[in-house]
Amino acid sequence: MELKSLLERFSWKKASAFLNKESRFLGVDIGSSSIKLAQLKKDKERAVLETYGELALAKYGEGAVGRSVRLVDTKLAETLKDLLAEAQVKAKEAVVSIPLKDSFLTTMDMPEMGEEEMKESVPYEARKYIPIPISEVTMDWWTLPPGGKEQSATSIGSGRRKFRTVILAAVPKETISKYKNIFEKAGLKISAFEIEVFSFARAVLRHDLGTALMMDLGASAIKMVIADGGVVRASHGFDRGSQELTLALSQSLGVDWDRAEVLKRASGIIKKPETEGIASVLEPTVELWASEGERFLLDWKRRGGRSISKLIIGGGGAMLQGAGDLFVKKFGVEVMIANPFSKVVYPAFLEPALKEVGVTFTNAVGLALRNF
Repeated sequence: MELKSLLERFSWKKASAFLNKESRFLGVDIGSSSIKLAQLKKDKERAVLETYGELALAKYGEGAVGRSVRLVDTKLAETLKDLLAEAQVKAKEAVVSIPLKDSFLTTMDMPEMGEEEMKESVPYEARKYIPIPISEVTMDWWTLPPGGKEQSATSIGSGRRKFRTVILAAVPKETISKYKNIFEKAGLKISAFEIEVFSFARAVLRHDLGTALMMDLGASAIKMVIADGGVVRASHGFDRGSQELTLALSQSLGVDWDRAEVLKRASGIIKKPETEGIASVLEPTVELWASEGERFLLDWKRRGGRSISKLIIGGGGAMLQGAGDLFVKKFGVEVMIANPFSKVVYPAFLEPALKEVGVTFTNAVGLALRNF
C-alpha cells in the first residue's frame, strides 16, 4: 500500500470521495494514553456521525488512566478490537494516524524544475534530511503553493533562481508493518495512513483562518502545525505533554495520580485564593508549551513566514482551565478551542457530550473526514 495519504496534497480542494464506493469512513487514532475512533457516514455530501469511542490503554496494561502507556502489539490489538465492538463500528476499513514522533516531516527548498525532473531530484535530496536509509522508509512529498520564491543562487555569476518549497514526509517501513499487524489482529483493514498533524489540521481549519498556529496538547507530547492558505506549511513536536501536569501535582502535593488528575481538571491554572497553590505548580509547564510555540513561530518567520492571526488548541491539554487565557497573553492573538464535530452532522441529544469530549477527538474525526 502506498503512503500517498501521508501528505495527500492537503488543501481546500475537495477530495474525490465519489470514486470510493464505501459510504462509511472510520478514523482510528492510537495515542500514547488511549485509542480513539470516529465513524462517519456519507449522506448527500454531508458527513454524518454514526459512532465514536475511546478506550484507555491503562486498562490493558500497568499504569494510570490519562498517563502514557506502552503496550505490546497483541495488547494494542485487543484494545482496538474491544473498542470496535463497544462502539459498534460497521466500517470494514480505517484511516489510521501515524504519530509525528514516528515519522520524518520537514520542508526543503528545491530549484524550480519540471515535474519529471522533480520526481527524480526529490528522493536524492531527501537523503540529506532522513536519518535512516531511504530503502527503509515509505516516502511522500508535495510542492507547496502558491509558486516559486526568489533566492540567491549559490554559484557565482548565475544570477537569481526561483526555488520551490517541498514538504517531505517519510515513515519507517517497520512502523507501517507494525500497524498493519495490529489492525489485522483486530479484524480491520487499513485503507490509508496519515501523519497525525494533517488529520488534526483537516478537522479544525476553515477558509477564514488566514495564517494559524495549531497545537495538539497530547498526553505525552505537544505537536504544532502552522497552516497558511489552507495548507500545512510547517510542523514541530516535543515530548512534554499534559501528563507532565498531573505528575507535577502528584509529586508536589504528595497525592496519587488519580487524585492529582482530579485536582488538575477542577482547578487548572486559574489563580483563585483556594486554587493558587495548584495553579503555581501547573503554570510552568503551560508556560513551557507557550515558549516552545514562540520559538517555533520565530523560526517560521525567519524563513519568510507570515505572522499568525489565530491559535487553535486541541487534545486533552486544551481542556485545562485557564490555558487559553495564558496563550492569549503570550501570543497576542485569538485562541480557539478545537471543535472537530462542528464539521459533521449529529443528533441534537449528543451536543452536551460532544462539547465535553470533542477536543480530544480532533485527530480521529480528521482522519474520518479525509474522503469528504
